[in-house]
Amino acid sequence: MPLTRLPCACGFVWLLAVVAVAWLSELKENETISDVKLCSIKQISTGKMYRTEAEEMGDELFYAYSKPQILKHPCKSNMALYMGKALLLTKDNFRSSIIPLNIPKMFQVQTAKVSGAIYSSSCILLIINGNIYAYDYEDGSWSILLITEVFITNIYAEYCCYSSDYSCSSISNLILVYAIGGPVSDAVIYISNSLGFDFEELSLPQLKLLDGTFEGIFFFHSMSKFGVLLKNGDTARFAYIEPAKNETWGLPFHMSRRLHMLNLPGLKGFLIFWHEHRLLFSHNSGQLVEDIPIKEKKAVTHESFGLSGKSIYAIAGYENELAVLTTDFHFYYGTLGLLSTSLIKITEETPVTNGSAIMFESIGNVVIVTAVKDEDDPAYNFVVCCVNMQYVLMELEIGLKSCKAEVLRGDFDKKMHILDMGETLELSAKLVPQPSQLPIPIVTVSNPHSLGFQVKMYEDGYTFDGNTKFTINITLMQQHTSGRAHESFISDIKIPSLSTITLDLIERGMSCIDLQPPSGLISIGCNWKKKIIVRRDLTACMKKFLEPIELENNYTYIIEKGSYDPNYHSRPQENNVDLTIMYDYEELGCPGLVYYNSPWKPVIELWEETRRVEVVKAEFVLIEIHGLYTYNYSMTVGEASCVSQAQNWSSVIDASTIKGVHAWDRQLL
Repeated sequence: MPLTRLPCACGFVWLLAVVAVAWLSELKENETISDVKLCSIKQISTGKMYRTEAEEMGDELFYAYSKPQILKHPCKSNMALYMGKALLLTKDNFRSSIIPLNIPKMFQVQTAKVSGAIYSSSCILLIINGNIYAYDYEDGSWSILLITEVFITNIYAEYCCYSSDYSCSSISNLILVYAIGGPVSDAVIYISNSLGFDFEELSLPQLKLLDGTFEGIFFFHSMSKFGVLLKNGDTARFAYIEPAKNETWGLPFHMSRRLHMLNLPGLKGFLIFWHEHRLLFSHNSGQLVEDIPIKEKKAVTHESFGLSGKSIYAIAGYENELAVLTTDFHFYYGTLGLLSTSLIKITEETPVTNGSAIMFESIGNVVIVTAVKDEDDPAYNFVVCCVNMQYVLMELEIGLKSCKAEVLRGDFDKKMHILDMGETLELSAKLVPQPSQLPIPIVTVSNPHSLGFQVKMYEDGYTFDGNTKFTINITLMQQHTSGRAHESFISDIKIPSLSTITLDLIERGMSCIDLQPPSGLISIGCNWKKKIIVRRDLTACMKKFLEPIELENNYTYIIEKGSYDPNYHSRPQENNVDLTIMYDYEELGCPGLVYYNSPWKPVIELWEETRRVEVVKAEFVLIEIHGLYTYNYSMTVGEASCVSQAQNWSSVIDASTIKGVHAWDRQLL
């Protein structure tokens, strides 16, 4: 669509603004200044606030770096953590005064210096003086998660906000913490697969074989690989590691000093790297890292931010957008994409203060927040300003080309889809070009080693204005079955993986703010909504041996000590005792009945939620989850004319480090 005037998403003001130090003392409560070219300024002060007794006795947290930063919650749009001279957690995007976070004296941290933070469930995990602490913002409690001899410097996690499905929700379970700066062969890394509540040291044998200075480790879910950032001299590159496989490498890029990294939401692999005089972007999880060019009017004036002579003061990114404030009050805005990444200078009339930080509140709406300490109150007040970038780009004469498309929509946008074994997945999108324009759509996936696709595009009628409508059909399949990739390129089909899929326009440009590229998440592996069940033609409820109400009421039964083997080898155990088992009626329903001493072959059905999909024709092996062995097979392997020894539970459990029924999975097939 062409640029139109839209109100800003910020609740109190219509346009974004920035703040000058000299003005703060002149602002009165609820007074708005509107003589700045781009914005209005609103001072937020919601009255006197008081600390609790526990907060009064705590040590006040502060950010370890000189320039403030705002950490937005990846899934809760109104929550953010301001990190500066104090740490201020907001649940309304800084629309009320806030008492800074204190850590209780009982933890004896004294100088509570915070060098990193992430969100995890209802907690914020913070690196305080090199150790990991958790603050639960729902009940206000604190806990220690990890104390080590290594001084931890970095913490990393990714998030999925598309679905409550396990493939999505489990992404944030994985957390990495580590110290950077030493040889990679000596790197100490801790990993948690439980939202940070249990850490263990990560063992990656490949790290011992790498050379260079360790600058960070990340798990990129959109590639299903660990990414290790290594620096040798003034050159850096990523090494990508899959357990039990050789590493692969990204392209080298110049890195004369340590870079900060920002992983943008959406799991597309969009990474921003920066320090004061450098600004780089990668659209593929660091495989290719390039400088972001700077534009003024229609032309590229600098191929990199370093050549502009500016220094970065604050930076913020959204899914496909970037905003930068410089130390000399300049404001830059940019768009991110495969072939359309650039920054443009918006104005030179944007003063900032030492207490200002920047964030995106929503698409096209940048917010600059300045924290102001109340002299008579423990709380901090705020000067909040919003820039509606669509309005700004329309008003300023900076020579932007109009957006080439009127409509770009995909039925997969902000959703998660599951691609099960041997299946294909059909997605659809709509494209309507502007009159006399010919936009070129491009489909990309973040993990081509696992996900293959085919695209068909065709004319599909006209709009009321006479513009041609196009339908884009996208067929997804596992790369293993696509027939289009070499074996060395394909990921192991037995290991579940993830990939994002994005539909973008080549040279989309900044004028397409309200035409963001649709993007979705594809889970390649087991569909957690599917399950197999044993068909029950006759149940204990049908014969009135048991009643459903009886089974629902904590029904138990006993397995006699001579009838089971907890080691699953079908052998009597001297130390066994009678087992009392709680029957799971919700999961199992009424118990099935079979006739004693009569051959019985289970009929296995595949169900997806409440829908029966098919009768399973595959071969299978039975196991009783408690080790019960009061049944036998009617044939041996030889009598069944098997050409090779069948897999069995005893040999699988003996060979696995995981004991019990979880020892056998798809990787053993």
